Amino acid sequence: MAPRVVYGGGFYGRRTASSPLESVGPSPGRPADAWICRRLADYPPGRLPPVWAGASCSRCHAVIVYDPDTLRRTPDVRPDTPKVCMQCAGIQPLPFE
Repeated sequence: MAPRVVYGGGFYGRRTASSPLESVGPSPGRPADAWICRRLADYPPGRLPPVWAGASCSRCHAVIVYDPDTLRRTPDVRPDTPKVCMQCAGIQPLPFE
């Protein structure tokens, strides 16, 4: 089975801890459990987003990168929502085109 692609800006959930991520639509209907971000190491040199902020993954403490404007525009993601890298969330990041 081909790996499932996870698109940024959406909300995903799992039926069980071992099941794959499934889209839950534009809003989970409750505060998000985690905000999934790319690791800084995933970005090719010189390819960071024009507006970005850095943090540490709340699980493995790797440096992660995110767009702070997205946080302000998304009411389901509160400022204290844990930021988790894609790898800790079980997502293999796709390469940049």
